[in-house]
Parts: sequence; structure tokens; C-alpha cells
Amino acid sequence: MAKKRIHQIAKELDIASADVLHKAKELGFEVKTASSGLTPEDEELLVLAINEDSITSEDPQEENNTDPQEENNTDPLEENNTDSKEEIITDQPLKEDDLVTEDNDVEVNIIEVTEGSTPEDISLIFEIDATTVVGDLMSLGIMQSITSNLQNEEIEKLFEKYNAIPEFIEKIEVKRSDIIQSEDFEDDESSLKSRPAIITVMGHVDHGKTSLLDYIRKEKVASGEAGGITQHVGAYNVTNDSGSVTFIDTPGHEAFTQMRARGADVTDIVVLVVAADDGIMPQTIEAINHTKAADVPMIVAINKCDLPDANPALVKADLTKYEVVSEDLGGDVPVVQISAITGDGIDDLLETLNLVAEIEELKSNYDSEPSGFIIESRMEVGKGNVATIIVKRGTLKSGDFIYAGSAFCRVKSIFDHNGKTLKLVTPGSPADIIGWDDSPIAGDQFVATKNQKLAKSKAEENKNKLKEFDDTSYTVESRVSEMMQLLQEGELNTINIIVKADTNGSVEAIKDSLLKLSDGDVNIQIVHAAVGGIVLSDVDLAGATGSLIVGFNVRPDSQARNMGQSKGIDIRTYNIIYELIDDISEAVRGQLTVKTEETVIGMVNVQTTFRAPKVGVVAGSVVAEGKVDLDAKARLLRDGVVIYEGSIVSLRRFKDNVETVNEGLECGIGLSDYKDIKQGDVIEVLGEVEV
Repeated sequence: MAKKRIHQIAKELDIASADVLHKAKELGFEVKTASSGLTPEDEELLVLAINEDSITSEDPQEENNTDPQEENNTDPLEENNTDSKEEIITDQPLKEDDLVTEDNDVEVNIIEVTEGSTPEDISLIFEIDATTVVGDLMSLGIMQSITSNLQNEEIEKLFEKYNAIPEFIEKIEVKRSDIIQSEDFEDDESSLKSRPAIITVMGHVDHGKTSLLDYIRKEKVASGEAGGITQHVGAYNVTNDSGSVTFIDTPGHEAFTQMRARGADVTDIVVLVVAADDGIMPQTIEAINHTKAADVPMIVAINKCDLPDANPALVKADLTKYEVVSEDLGGDVPVVQISAITGDGIDDLLETLNLVAEIEELKSNYDSEPSGFIIESRMEVGKGNVATIIVKRGTLKSGDFIYAGSAFCRVKSIFDHNGKTLKLVTPGSPADIIGWDDSPIAGDQFVATKNQKLAKSKAEENKNKLKEFDDTSYTVESRVSEMMQLLQEGELNTINIIVKADTNGSVEAIKDSLLKLSDGDVNIQIVHAAVGGIVLSDVDLAGATGSLIVGFNVRPDSQARNMGQSKGIDIRTYNIIYELIDDISEAVRGQLTVKTEETVIGMVNVQTTFRAPKVGVVAGSVVAEGKVDLDAKARLLRDGVVIYEGSIVSLRRFKDNVETVNEGLECGIGLSDYKDIKQGDVIEVLGEVEV
């Protein structure tokens, strides 16, 4: 049966929500905020108790017994300390009725907040924009980005500005590393030899991280990537006159942080890249904070010093605000001025890296059973599951049996980052290895065993441990069912939504329409809205915030779709805006159903295009996932955005017409009445399922 909320009861009785909440707590009802709900029976008891109090307080005989002199001499401060003033403890977004107004019109709120909350988290509590929270922090002299974890003292100052008092809740997290603990090894000092340092390059977007590695490796990686932004995680060994170092090439600090969260202390030294013409930016601050948290040495590379408006001195001065003091200013942080375009200062940077590595005395046992960490894993056509690893101890060879988390591997082949076959990998060096039964997780430790049986047993043991603790083992159906139950019982008052669409105009129109669906009982919260396809980071955000993902004229890529299915994230895609709005409107009314009209049965990557008689433009393709059926419905995606919907009218293998092409095979595909197919496009093949 539906519950009635405290603030609704207060409105009906025409009294303050705070008074109703206080009385409900006195009666022993489990309520926290004005948004908490009561059953009809509890509501009846509460109303009776409030009415009795009202009759008692209005007793004329009691009023007549009051001494007029005493009444006139009442201290206003004492009035403020009477029981009529209550403090509200809430862990929900604040509403007008949740605030308690004292006689002097000062609102006093005690609000539960998790230790280490970010400005983004706090913006949800106060229902204001996250950028506003960052601005308010800056006005208090606190420089933090939207996703930075704040200290308790910083949160207290911020809450004071909002006329609130934080009540801190301890942040309890079960990390993957708590479930699957890394193995520690002890080696005799005499068995240790020097190994290359492992370097992570961090910094703000577009400050030249990949360009720096590009110059060092003498390979044009950045030019082949969209917008010069790193699209993958990899590891590369660089050997020159200064020595040998291994660089972890990441899409920024996020992968570095995620790996640390899983217990992978891979990095020996961090290179912080700061643009000389741009200075300290939000991601620069985050990188500094992550490096300090990891407790690893830092070297600052001031990039773009070849530009006319470069100001390295100002960058050094600004860095001191974050306790990063360069050696020439009396600190202990090496700072090197470079240009990733001209190469100026790169040799100095490599020499500095090797000097710091020498000071750190990085050593390892080369002769022991190998172990190390997974840097990245992916599926490659013709190779299967591929993992980029870095060996921290021992020497890995072809034929070795290893496990990482719940994945097992008999090492079939080893490659360097150029695809060259290797016979072995020594400590401090990276490599790609194939032979995995399942895709390992980045950040997991890999360990070699004496035989295949033991490696499989360890992987199975870890799999069972993860099943016990995995909080992502929900299906979409169970999550939707759970949400509907909470809505109907009045316990859920916010639906979080992530919006992705093909144009900015669509994004804004959908946001405005969804926000209008909010009513007194249920609020719509737009957690994130952006142009583009649905990607893995959207699914991660949805999992962290309990959000639905809705897409308009866009679709999830294979990684996002697979992760969404495994985490039970509800991803809904639409071609007509009113259908999207109607669906979410049903959710607000507690009538949302799981959509199962169609499903993706295949994903095809277009490698090239050519013309064929009668068909026109044919997509020379590889089936990356699932299968392709002739006459099946199809969508053509370009950068995750749907640009065509129709059907497959031609399907060939070499010169033969075929009905079906399975995963991993090449084929030629012709689409109905569509010719504008380009290399790099993705074709989604759809199959009908029962509703």
C-alpha cells in the first residue's frame, strides 16, 4: 500500500514539516526526513497525537495561569532554545519543507554526508549545479575540481556557507583488492638486480601527454587518434643513452586511480605534464592529488615552452599553491621545461627520470616465478582475449601458466607494443600476451604457477569469492522491478537519468521535457547529459549513481552494452522523443516495464568500401561480435550516432551470396537504399525477440 510522506501530512494539517517529523520520531516511527513515508495506520496515530498536542497547548485555563509579568520578561534567547526548535538529519536532497526556521530566521540543518565527498556529490544534496559548488569553494580559498575528494574541514566550511552543519558518515568500501588480495613476495637482497622504472604520464587534457610519448617513441600515435586524445591504455618501453624506462600511456588520471583502487601499485614515478601557456587546470590539480595519495615521486614537465606566450615561471609559482615546489625554488620536485613538438628538453627529462629511478633503487628478482599487473585487456579479432601486462618480478616466458583475478592463461604468444614477437619479458617491462580463457581486469595482479591445474584452480577460487561480494550481479529486470517497488511504496523520491543524444538541441529538449515530469512525490535528476554515443564511462557513472541511461538517435558501443548487461544497467534507446518522454513518464508513475522488443545480435566494423553491380556501395567488413543475417534490420553508426536505419539486402563471403556470417569472419554488406558508408563505421544487426 502506498505511503504518505511527512511533508504531505504537514501540508494537510497546515503545520511545519519539522514539527510533524519531530512528533513522528517521538512516536518511534522510522523516519529521517520530510520525504519519509508513513503507512495509513501510522499516519492515523500521528495525526491523533498532533491533534491532542494542539488541544493541550490551546487550553484556556493553562493560558490564564500564566503570569503576565513573567511572559513579558521572557528572554528571546531562551525562546530560541525551546523544544519547538528541531534540527533535521537528512541524507536526501534538501527541500523547502525540510528546513527548520528559528525565531531569528536562521535555518539550522544537520545533514548526513559521506567523508571524502566530492563537489559533485554535495551538489546533489543541495540540488545546485556542481560548478556552483566549485565556485563557492574557490570563494572560500579552496581550489578543487568537481570530482576531487574534499577534506572534512573543507566540507564544514562549505556547509557553513549553506547554513548547514555536516554529520560525517564513514565511507565504507569493499575494494576488489579486499576480496582478491595480492600476493606478497620476499626475495633475498643478493638475488635482486636493477630494473627499469615504470612511469605514468598525467596532466590536464590537451596539455601534451600523448605528444610527449609520441616524440619519445618516435611513433605517430597521437595523429591517428580522434582529436589527439588517447583512446586506449598501453605500455611502452623506451631505451636510449640515458637508460631504460617503461611508460604507461593512459587516458589520464582515471585509469591510474582505478588501478590504485584495485590495489595495483604499479607506478614508480609520475610525470606531471603542464602546458606553459595554459597553467594549472582542474585535471592538473586532480593529478597532483592522486600522485600524493599514491605516495610516488613526481617530476613536472612544463610543455609547450616553444610557444610565444609560454610562461614557465608562472607555472612554477602556481604549483607552489598545491605544495609542489620546484628544486630551483628550494623544493624537492624536479621541473623540466620541454617541447613535445620540437623535442627541446626531452633528453633532460629522460636523464631526470633515470636519476630519480637511481635514487629510488628499483630492483627485482629476475629468476623467480613471474608476477606483475594487468594494465589493459581487450578482444582482438584472430587473437581472442589480449592483455597488456607489466612484469614486476621474475621472467615471463611463452608456455607459462598464469592467473589474474578470475581469468586463467596459458601464455601462447608474447608481443611488444609494435607487434613484434618476444620470447620473454623481464621485470619492469611491458608486453601483450594471448591465451586467456576470459578477459582479465585492469589492475589485477597476475601470478605464475607451476602447472595448469593450479592456475585454473586459483582463478576459479577468485571467481567464487567475487560472486559472494559482487554487488553488480543484478539483471536489468531485477533493478527495474526493485525501483518500481520503491516508487509504489513511497521510498524512492528521485529517478536519476543519464541522457545521450545526437545533437545539442536534442539533449536540451530532452532534458527540459524530463525535468517537467517531476512532481511532488518523485523528482527527475539529470545526472549527466551530453552529445555522442553511449560509452563505457556512461555505464560506470550509471552504476555509481543508480541511473537509467536514455539515448536518442544514439546507441551503446559493444563495451558499454556488455558492461550494462553485466551490471544490470537499464539502457534505453529511442528514435522518437515523445516515446522517450512517455516511457520515463511511466517510470514516474511506477508503471515502467522492461523493453525487449529488439536486441542487437551482431556488431560489424566497416574496414573498407567498394562498388558492386545492382547493389551499389558495399561495406567490406569484419563481424566483431555475434552474427549477421541477410534481410535483418540494421543501423549504421558513425562515432556512436545513428545515421541510418534499414535492412541488409546483400550479404557475401568472397564471391558467394550467404544467409549468415558469424563472428570473426569477413564479409561484404549492402544496405537498403543507402550508399554513404565510410571506413570506420559500425553496423548494428538487430534481431526480433518476444515481448
